Order: sequence, then structure tokens, then C-alpha cells
Amino acid sequence: MNIFAALKKYGSEYELKDKRDFEESEKAQVKSASVVLSTYGKSVCFIMKSGGQTYVPVSRDSVVNIGDTVDLDKAKILTLEKDGETINRIEI
Repeated sequence: MNIFAALKKYGSEYELKDKRDFEESEKAQVKSASVVLSTYGKSVCFIMKSGGQTYVPVSRDSVVNIGDTVDLDKAKILTLEKDGETINRIEI
């Protein structure tokens, strides 16, 4: 077995696999959404109507400020992939 086949690769870039609008059912679950500072830089904090909150990092191409309100009718969900790993980002 090749030693490099099982090792994690560093320095490679994520590739865009999907870019889509928020579905109506997703928007209906959100009470509010705003940009906050998180462990990963800027993230969108989604306050859920059912209670609690969840966070998704902002895409690095987005130009936003901490405290900005996020309009889910304009924001996009990006799905990125690298070496079999899938992550989501919010493009504002």
C-alpha cells in the first residue's frame, strides 16, 4: 500500500460543488440571522424559531461586517469539497 494514499493532504483548496438559494422551508425555520465573530472568523449566527442557534462560516469572498443582518433572500449556501471532506459556507 502506498504510504501517501492514507495521509491527509495539506495546502490543497476546496472546490465549489454547489451554490444555491435558501429553500423556503429553511428560511421559515429562522427567526433572524446576523454576522458574528467566531472561531473560524466571521460566521452567520442563525437564531432558530424553535429555539437555540446555529452557526455557519461566511465565505471568504463575502464582504460583511460583524453585526450585519443577513437577508436570506439574497444569501447563498455554498457546498465545498476537498479530499472527500464537505463543508458549507454562506455567501453574502
